[in-house]
Amino acid sequence: MKILRTGEKRTGGALLQCEVLVRADFAVVCASEWYYGYVATNSYLPITDLLEPSDAAILKEAVPDLKEPVELITRIFNRREEGYRPVYLRVENSGNPLYKITLQDILDLEYRRNQAEQRLAKYRYFLTLKKEYYFEYTQSDNRLKIYKYVNERALRVVDADMDEYVEKLLREGEHTQVGIDQLNTFRSHLKNSGLFFDMEFVEDKDGKKVVSTVKGGACYRNPGLCAGIIVPDQENVKEAYYLTEAAKDAGTGLLNKKAATEYAIEKIQAAAGKTLWFIVMDIDDFKNINDSYGHLFGDEVLREVADTLLSVVGQRGIVGRFGGDEFFLMLEKVQTREDLKKMLKVISKRLAMAFDPKCTLTSSIGISQYPKDSTSFEELFGMADKALYIAKEKGKNRHIIYEEKLHGAYTEGSVGAQAVAYATSREKRRGMLNDIMSRLYLEGPGYVTEQPEVQKSIRSLFDLDGLTIYSDYGREALCRNGSYINEPVDMGRIFRDEAQLELFGQEDMLVITTLERLKAANFDTSQIAVEQEVGAAVWCIVRKGGEPFGMVCFDVFNQNRKWSDNDVELMGMIGACLGAMISGEHR
Repeated sequence: MKILRTGEKRTGGALLQCEVLVRADFAVVCASEWYYGYVATNSYLPITDLLEPSDAAILKEAVPDLKEPVELITRIFNRREEGYRPVYLRVENSGNPLYKITLQDILDLEYRRNQAEQRLAKYRYFLTLKKEYYFEYTQSDNRLKIYKYVNERALRVVDADMDEYVEKLLREGEHTQVGIDQLNTFRSHLKNSGLFFDMEFVEDKDGKKVVSTVKGGACYRNPGLCAGIIVPDQENVKEAYYLTEAAKDAGTGLLNKKAATEYAIEKIQAAAGKTLWFIVMDIDDFKNINDSYGHLFGDEVLREVADTLLSVVGQRGIVGRFGGDEFFLMLEKVQTREDLKKMLKVISKRLAMAFDPKCTLTSSIGISQYPKDSTSFEELFGMADKALYIAKEKGKNRHIIYEEKLHGAYTEGSVGAQAVAYATSREKRRGMLNDIMSRLYLEGPGYVTEQPEVQKSIRSLFDLDGLTIYSDYGREALCRNGSYINEPVDMGRIFRDEAQLELFGQEDMLVITTLERLKAANFDTSQIAVEQEVGAAVWCIVRKGGEPFGMVCFDVFNQNRKWSDNDVELMGMIGACLGAMISGEHR
């Protein structure tokens, strides 16, 4: 049978979306004209005769005791030469002896979604050109939202309980009786909105008469929703900076530093203890991207990062560019760490794929939390900035959520100190690695295997919990540094199993990020890691005469680790150098 594709001519009529009322035996009592147009002379058949037999059986079994709707992805035939259509089907009680079946044409869904997104983008652009504010009020939760479109995105000025917001205005402002009456009239219109209303707010600001017009009313299709516009007095009302055209970063269209800062401070003042996340993000090695591919490509990268952040964050917060490759996010509607981490994972995955295989984009991210960490914007930003430098110091391509117990107390000078420490640590690592490699060549493998302090230095370079070097075909541990609880295992178990050896690839290296992934790849290898309480590791095979002879194990205990490419490469160099010398000793 032929499957009809989106956009293909359908002589039987468009199915799109339709409703069908059926009896308990699925005989059709009444349907939309789309349904009749599609099935034509077969409309007398029970609808189950036009479905996949297995799906028809599911419906027949469900209907006699149908309490909750039943949903299926199935296909419907028209018993003619035109073929069948994949559909989403939902059957539910209609409140009488009949059952209601909703059919939606799957092949049209993507087209309709794309059309809706294009219309949405168009209307957001139109709204951005306007100076008006927009409001909506939902009677069910007494919620008032006021927002304005800037750079094609809605920035909320108010998102609060209606009564609490009005009382706050009355409490904080110096209102005349006329002003009080206007606020109460506005509240009354919203709470009892059944008809269109049109009113003015008249204020006296610095001796000038300021008149704003409000128009609104209940939505026809949703009477519990009241929506409208507020037209400010353009000559006499000074807008917040972040709501003006000047707030736009020219290169990316994001909020600039001043605008994002102003908006974040305002949200802190209105947060009333609700969770806010402050995120500072840098593109890793952006200078190298510019140097390797040119500044035009660098600009393209910045725009791609901006678009990705806007897409993922949506209306849950704001995105700003603070200059260069530094971005700032403030999230308002992300409640838990788990939700935050899921969002960051999506951002990371999308950036990594954006320019693959030309280059792989990664980012370093620092995060702080209001009100847990502080109620001051300057301190929250500083804590996130400090966490950013810690993320860089640990190898980039990761996020760090600031914790005072783990990362030290925040002070005004601590971020600068962290930045200096980051730059110093990179130079220090280079110096230590050069020294280790040079001494290895001069003194042989004993420089590492016989000196615990050198082993400890290697662990500190990569923030490792343990370092073990095996020889004698994996049976002997030449050295073991760290708080290992169990005795060394026989790594020869890996060497004697081709399936396990394949995990190491042509580079003779196995990078373990999580035990779950390792278990999925090879259960036996994961058990060896479990026996050593290893949660993440980089294991390098040492060969002698082409055969596996030993292994250098860089281990992290009982936790996952996202290894940076740079760290993996450096550990591979140390492992290869040690391996060549160890295998040479036993010749």
